[in-house]
Amino acid sequence: MAKIESKPLRYAHAEGHTDVCYTEDGQHLITCGHDGDVRIWVDLEDDDPNSHCVGESALAIFYKDKRLYVATDSHVVQAYTFPEFDKDGIVTRFTAPVTQIKSTKKIEALGCSSENMEARICSVEGGAPLFVMENHNGPVLSIAICPQMKYSCTASGDGMIRIWDIDTQKMIKEVYCVPKINTFYSAKVLCRMDFEPSEGKYLAYPNNREIVLLDCISWVQRMTLTHTSIKCAISQCLFSPCGQYLAGSTVAGQIAVWEIETGNSLGIVDHPTSHNVSAMAWNPKGNGVLAYCDVAGQLGSLVNCYGKDSHVQEDVEMVERVDDDLMDNLIHEDSDDENAISLEKLKNETLGFVVDEDNSRPPSRHVASAPTTVPPQGPFQPSATPLHLEHRYMCWNDVGIVRCHSLENGESSIDVEFHDTNVHHGIHLNNYLNHTMASLSTSVLALACETPSKLVCISLVGSSKEWSASMPDTEEVLCVCAAAGVVACATTARLLRLFTPMGTQRQVISLAGPVVSLAAYNTTVLAVYHSTEPGVSDQHLSMDIVAMNGRQVRSKTVSVPLTPSAKLAWLGTTDVGSPCSYDNTGILRLYDIASGVWIPICDTATHSRGVSDSWYIVSISEPSQTVRAILCRGTTFPVTAPKPIVTELAIQIPLCELDSEKSQYEEQLVRWAHTTSDVDVKNARESALKLFALACRSEVEQRALELMELLKDDRLLPLAAKYASRLGRMHLAEKLTNLADAWERDSDKLNLAHNSHFQELDTQETYDVTDTEQEMNTSLIIPQKTKDTKTFENVKPIKPVPIKSSPGGPRNPFKKQQDSTKHIQSPLSLTERTLIEVHASNDQTENEDPLKPQNGESFVDWFARNKESMERQNPEMTPSEVTRYGIKMFKSIQTKVNGESGKRKLDDTNDSEPQATNAAKQTKLSAFAFQKKS
Repeated sequence: MAKIESKPLRYAHAEGHTDVCYTEDGQHLITCGHDGDVRIWVDLEDDDPNSHCVGESALAIFYKDKRLYVATDSHVVQAYTFPEFDKDGIVTRFTAPVTQIKSTKKIEALGCSSENMEARICSVEGGAPLFVMENHNGPVLSIAICPQMKYSCTASGDGMIRIWDIDTQKMIKEVYCVPKINTFYSAKVLCRMDFEPSEGKYLAYPNNREIVLLDCISWVQRMTLTHTSIKCAISQCLFSPCGQYLAGSTVAGQIAVWEIETGNSLGIVDHPTSHNVSAMAWNPKGNGVLAYCDVAGQLGSLVNCYGKDSHVQEDVEMVERVDDDLMDNLIHEDSDDENAISLEKLKNETLGFVVDEDNSRPPSRHVASAPTTVPPQGPFQPSATPLHLEHRYMCWNDVGIVRCHSLENGESSIDVEFHDTNVHHGIHLNNYLNHTMASLSTSVLALACETPSKLVCISLVGSSKEWSASMPDTEEVLCVCAAAGVVACATTARLLRLFTPMGTQRQVISLAGPVVSLAAYNTTVLAVYHSTEPGVSDQHLSMDIVAMNGRQVRSKTVSVPLTPSAKLAWLGTTDVGSPCSYDNTGILRLYDIASGVWIPICDTATHSRGVSDSWYIVSISEPSQTVRAILCRGTTFPVTAPKPIVTELAIQIPLCELDSEKSQYEEQLVRWAHTTSDVDVKNARESALKLFALACRSEVEQRALELMELLKDDRLLPLAAKYASRLGRMHLAEKLTNLADAWERDSDKLNLAHNSHFQELDTQETYDVTDTEQEMNTSLIIPQKTKDTKTFENVKPIKPVPIKSSPGGPRNPFKKQQDSTKHIQSPLSLTERTLIEVHASNDQTENEDPLKPQNGESFVDWFARNKESMERQNPEMTPSEVTRYGIKMFKSIQTKVNGESGKRKLDDTNDSEPQATNAAKQTKLSAFAFQKKS
């Protein structure tokens, strides 16, 4: 087999984008370049080519049916006669430069792509376009048309390859594989695609370091072609005229040739000066000659590209048909079953698959394991705008804003603006390493780039020192995040690398799939990755919650929910540390560590005026129950100038019938139970009592009783009983009285069982590994997560106020009243009265013995007060063992106190001061509560 050889390069045009094509008979080579000239070469050794000036520059050229079509600097596709080179009409006009002209031998049309985000299929005679391909969000870099003119394909700077059905004039498939750019002149990867020229069976397109072949019937991946020597992205690919070979070139000038039938590489040739190859053209003679030109204006060629000497001519049709010996071997089989197998072999051979008995495959070809119509989502930085923008946001969060400014000459700079100038003054950096990723916290600014893959961090505390870490040769940084106590980056090796803010390498963790995004809070890192391959319409994402505490590192893995057919658009945490995710349909979700569930907290689409509007998330505040975001009208990201306005959106859980009063109160209680809000006890109990009053007024006693069972609040129970008795609902009042007794009997068992079990469970599953002082039996819906938990701990037990004055002293509110129906007030006024009674308090007496529980003191309060002394007495115990020891001690002390004094109960005949109600009993479910820190 002859080796592929490269002919010496020669000067063709001035430096800049250069294009090349052959005449249909293969006798002439034609080039155009940045100098505006078109040159006609007899062969590569032609020292005196015919030269014609068509303008200041020419970007594309194509020969068809004795006519030459040139894309000139006036943004038109000009036709010329050949070889006379006389003007022969204008095929079409654009408002921006034409980037490529493409056609096939069997059709009478031209495909033209332009920088104005549009591509067209036009008749060779001009006139109105036959098909206009719009809806691109970037310059169209290339176009391809199948030989039957049934499908076309475009690649644009917005990162997408789009496949179009010409008959219906609709887009049928999108593939994400193009590096994003905002102008054709800055594109290194041109993403030149090609259809198989004989029957249009395959569509070949470059995807990073490999070439992917799609089946043009099912649009599933058939094979991929690559080479071990390819070290950078492939820019373009081109089928040979016979359709049996495929050539591909990289941005570093490497050119490789593969045989489609076997998938084997026939060889690879390095460019002498490593310049990017801008165009390639096969000689139509079928002699294995491939001409190419580069961005330096040089022209070269490769010979023996078919694996045999180019001087030995063979009929092209002999390459296309199946070998006669193979056909004979397949037909002359003994049995019918073997003949059926042989037909399958024939089918596989003609489709380009080789069936071996040991199922072995060539190393350079990989068949897709399962067809999928949804490409996996690529990695991204939260709150960052697209890379191809000249002025873009690298990060925008509650600490500050990081902007990147790129100039046309390649220079780049980074500006950092802090919301609070007391934290740090503004920073201006020259972006020498071309950083594309940034994350900002109160202690560090983290920057990273893919090539060279390096993490650079600037400390914002102390002496503001800078440190950096270079990745190993085989790794590239894909995502980066920074928080007050950690810096993390995820790499192409599926590794999560953790650093301290000052540069100490803390840990290296393997991720279970390709990373999508990173976020961090304090010393906790959130890593979202693909748990499995995407399905027919959905991404399958998971999140690792990795927490560091001293030498300990703990992780919890949870699935990340998305709206059907949606992608993750933002990842972060609230200002108190709750993980949050936001998809591109506008749904914002919060992960409640206590319950282990994702809760939708805001639908930003309800706040948009137009269908094309979107919201750019900045930060989320749980205490104020707001989402800070920027409205982007008609786009998905904000502009850098003028500076956009940040809007506050209210957090709201999407319960049913939110326009009704009942649902509004329910939404408040559910939201306060799962988020750390600034709401106080007064507002919470007020909403609870109003919801109870609505149930009573609607004559749904069972719902009212159910509500009190759910609330599990001893302070509300007497008030609810009085309210029910006032309305004459004695049956409900009696049930509420019995409910209080049931709570009294069951509280001891619940405290013991759930403290021993859920305390251990919580330390294993929550990411706040230092928090062991959980509230174990508090009210389920009355807000337990507060910015300052002491406000709830210091609330004194209320003293029930008599319904009406009595000379005999206060009465038992749970006792049936004979004349309760005679003086019924309106429900509304009674509700207002009970709201006042909620906040009545009684002085508590202190217990002199520190180990002895105070009057009405729960286990949590007692344990918090005595935990340090128990740890000093038992230094060998773990936190879980100290908790169990405390439970036993608390129970023994309680039993001793109760045995000595007995339990006091409210009595209607008691003339002494009314006994304060017991402290709030706590439910078993609240053992899951995750106490966030402000």
